[in-house]
Amino acid sequence: MTTPIRLDDMINLVAHLHPDGDPLARLAEAVQQADRLGELSDHLVGHFVDQARRAGATWTDIGRSMGVTKQAAQKRFVPKDEPMDWGPFSRFTDRARRVVAQSQTEAQTAGHGYIGTEHIALALMSQPEGLAAQALAAQGVTEEQVRAAVKVAAPAGGEAVTGHIPFTPRARKVLELSVREALRLEHNFIGTEHVLLGLLAEGDGIGAKVLTGLGVQAAEAERWILAKFSELQRERQGE
Repeated sequence: MTTPIRLDDMINLVAHLHPDGDPLARLAEAVQQADRLGELSDHLVGHFVDQARRAGATWTDIGRSMGVTKQAAQKRFVPKDEPMDWGPFSRFTDRARRVVAQSQTEAQTAGHGYIGTEHIALALMSQPEGLAAQALAAQGVTEEQVRAAVKVAAPAGGEAVTGHIPFTPRARKVLELSVREALRLEHNFIGTEHVLLGLLAEGDGIGAKVLTGLGVQAAEAERWILAKFSELQRERQGE
């Protein structure tokens, strides 16, 4: 039986092949490795694109390492401001989809003409039965605390907002990272817990900053989520 390829294994392989830590050299290696992969390919390359960008690489540098133009690299990895295509998110659970839908409601309520990471954070807390809200509660974070912190970080707008509200690039990145987190954990679905991990992995948006400001630790959230999965699996096996 063939052992499934895990995203962490491939990331560690690329890092091992380039121990000097050069982000562009690692990105170039990731592209070569991705050619041999199936479903994980875009997420493997995307991980190192993120690292290269955080290290200060330009899109021209990234395109050169990938063997494509700057425009092609941006087209592939920069989220677009257009209606959401659920194709890549077809494995979102019903509760995770409700979080995405609720994020629009949160934006409308706040009078914001965009859906940002802060609205996703609020939407996660609006689903108390979801593992995301439970994982945050396990770290002592309440919905009231999150709402109060978001209100300070992103004050309400003064006008009513109607019609289609676009996701910001950071919010779209959170949804992309949710898929990546599920793949990394070898889960064949995306639940609220993966959206939470994606939100924390994005790191720079208001949503992540609000949660970390309240003391949320990504590693602890993941530990709690994995423990909960193990508990649920034992319960199913005992039925």
